[in-house]
Amino acid sequence: MTRETKDLPNPVSHYDSQDYLGFINRRLVEQVKNALLECCWQDRPETAVLEMARQTILLADHLVGQFESINRLPEPIACGPGCCSCCCNQVEVIPPEALLIGHYLDQHFPRWKESRLQERLARLLHKKAGKTKVELAKMRRTLPCPLLKKRHCSVYPVRPLVCRAMHALSKEHCQMALASQDRTEVPFYAHRYEIILSVSRGLQEACQALELQNRPLDLVSALYCLASQPTPLARWAAGEEVFR
Repeated sequence: MTRETKDLPNPVSHYDSQDYLGFINRRLVEQVKNALLECCWQDRPETAVLEMARQTILLADHLVGQFESINRLPEPIACGPGCCSCCCNQVEVIPPEALLIGHYLDQHFPRWKESRLQERLARLLHKKAGKTKVELAKMRRTLPCPLLKKRHCSVYPVRPLVCRAMHALSKEHCQMALASQDRTEVPFYAHRYEIILSVSRGLQEACQALELQNRPLDLVSALYCLASQPTPLARWAAGEEVFR
């Protein structure tokens, strides 16, 4: 991921969620998986779970930053504070990511389980029930992320990996894509998806190797599960199926 070139190829103009496999770098996946498996699970498994999620976030951010410091971007990335068009996309997370977000909410918003956030989660789940991914994409304008607060992410330091992959080269393109109900193309840089999706896959495969619940989760559903049951972090680390 550190090829020495001065210029990147032109941005990719369209990304289909069904083509995730095309962005997976198996060498990076294996490196991430093996590094995570070296975490100490015997003494403090709950701490290890949170550290596992934190380390994948730090690694993804570091690799993207390193790549972009070596390779010149043909066009600047237009994303900035208050720009939240992509926050209507339906996000999936690996269980440790969801648990880290839940821990962050517990630390910074201790009453979140009894707050309006829980009501928003329930309403969103009701809206999404029985819908296919294509149907959800078409109605995404009505499904903003429940963690948005005044157009800003309330859990930004621990936002999911896939959120870190999302970006655009034009705010206008983002707004047009959100306003439309079709698959309006939004240019993006493929290297961000390759790095971040590969790190995410490494996290998933590490969980699988540890025989822990590891399938990608709908973020809304995962947060609802966390808010509706006791000690989810300890139970997941013990091998229970916390997310349903």
